[in-house]
Amino acid sequence: MIPATGAHSLQIYADDGVRLATDHYRSSTEETALGTVLIRTPYGRTKYAEQAKAWTRAGYDAVIQDVRGRYGSGGEWHPYVSEGRDGAATAKQLVSNNYFRGPLILAGASYDAHAAVEAARVLEMELVLRTAAGPVSSCVPVAVVAMVPALGLYETARHPDGTPRFQDRIGWWHRHGFDRTSAEALSPAELQRRYRQAEELGMGWVLQGLVRDAEYGSGAGDKWRQLWDAPPLDLQNLYGKLNTPLLMISGQRDFFVAEALALARAWGGAASGSVVQTIWGPWGHGLARDLDTGAAAALREQGGLMARIKDFLAVAGGCSQSATADGPRPPALQWQPDDHSGAWGWTPATTDSLQLQ
Repeated sequence: MIPATGAHSLQIYADDGVRLATDHYRSSTEETALGTVLIRTPYGRTKYAEQAKAWTRAGYDAVIQDVRGRYGSGGEWHPYVSEGRDGAATAKQLVSNNYFRGPLILAGASYDAHAAVEAARVLEMELVLRTAAGPVSSCVPVAVVAMVPALGLYETARHPDGTPRFQDRIGWWHRHGFDRTSAEALSPAELQRRYRQAEELGMGWVLQGLVRDAEYGSGAGDKWRQLWDAPPLDLQNLYGKLNTPLLMISGQRDFFVAEALALARAWGGAASGSVVQTIWGPWGHGLARDLDTGAAAALREQGGLMARIKDFLAVAGGCSQSATADGPRPPALQWQPDDHSGAWGWTPATTDSLQLQ
């Protein structure tokens, strides 16, 4: 083994010439890495050093990129607008410049998961449109790992029944929605004050009076109104024909659990042989960080979520069997205590059974 490397800056550009700030971490393996994980984020790539190192310790190279308009990347920041195109452009440049080893894996949590699934969609669409002579095979990801996905404007702004998520969106957009870098979070008291105003004064005031250009910069009010005017995504139309294997990780305490399960059901539903698996647990948006001490310790003893991710990626890459000695791999695995012994472990499940929790 050789030491894993620190971050090395890569020169990556979107199709329109905008530079996308990108850091590359190489794993410590002397041989070919298990794959290269691409994570694109609006939260600042330099804050992802520990996450990148977790991937390199597991045998993967990691590429972390600021999305357009955020932190070190050029262009203007418009949430949920350009991640598919920019992610696909990044993947193709990683191939053409020999920046990665092993197969390509698109991964991320929350907004980063949106960037991953959109890049997969665009890459598959381009594969269909390109001629058979086009050198496209190495650009197609071997899998997508989407953790607690925040899928779109509507899906993050509204509950499944259409009612607004005022408190959550006021907080997120104040911090991340308008500027190149993230702002300090609103104090709990101020967030609660703005939330109460939204509830009392209604959507008309939310659209016109809550977000002002004077506070957040030119065009902020228009962005805010676009959030609340956005239609729901047609997940079946967007992702139903995809063949890229999907590992979807969510839990019953996540904000966007219904949308995550809808993604798992829609993904590849119209394609033959698509591989989709759901990893589920008693956590929220923080994943394993949300577990109590006993559940977290038990999960670490079994290799953490990374063990389940590596197992899925081995199947997706054809390095492991798609069935076990007990039969086909289950569509979902749930982290829960045994009813009798209380010992924590992985239990086979279905997305339908998870929906009922």
